[in-house]
Amino acid sequence: MAEIPSGFTEDFEHRDALLAAALAEFIAKGYYKASINAILKAAGMSKGQFYYHFNSKEGLYLSLIGVLIERKQAFLASVMQPEDFQQDLFGIVKTQIRYGLEFARAYPAISQFSESFIREQGSPIYDRALAAYNFQDNGAIDQLIEAAHQRGDLRGDLPLSFVRHVFGYLLTHAVEVAGLDTSESFEERLDHLIAFMRSGLAAGRRPAEQYDDGGKEDEREDI
Repeated sequence: MAEIPSGFTEDFEHRDALLAAALAEFIAKGYYKASINAILKAAGMSKGQFYYHFNSKEGLYLSLIGVLIERKQAFLASVMQPEDFQQDLFGIVKTQIRYGLEFARAYPAISQFSESFIREQGSPIYDRALAAYNFQDNGAIDQLIEAAHQRGDLRGDLPLSFVRHVFGYLLTHAVEVAGLDTSESFEERLDHLIAFMRSGLAAGRRPAEQYDDGGKEDEREDI
């Protein structure tokens, strides 16, 4: 794992102004076109003070990501209730996705930064961020997946590592995968996503190779 700059973990003058200015600049221009000079001007901060806490633009960017991750984790911890964990695995995932969307609506700038970060895919800074932070590290969900697997609630023909990856990906990319940013049909689309996950991952579902039409040719008319 790459070293994560301490930057924003320390309290210093202009800290909040720097965080807000960096967030706005990276959202507007992306990592590579963002200007440290523009950020410092907006924050009212000198270069000397900046380089005392951050060694580079990369250090600022990675430290900012860390702050945003912590804020989302704190939000989820504050809204998740004990009864939420009394549901089955798929119900808990549905609840987490719903709360994640509530977070995005409550903190639109953080959501916009996440979108700008996704656009950096394939670039060195994206790879360095992945090395520094495990964005699919869902410790609590992984434990629930393990428990569900041991109870036989999940398909036994699928490797557990694959199931974890699917859950992690869908938790991270639910908005894009299911179009959950459409508020008018949010609940319906979320229901469809969870139904899709149940049909593919829950125990009692037949493996794909068992879906056989007996060798019959497609009888549909050509269009």
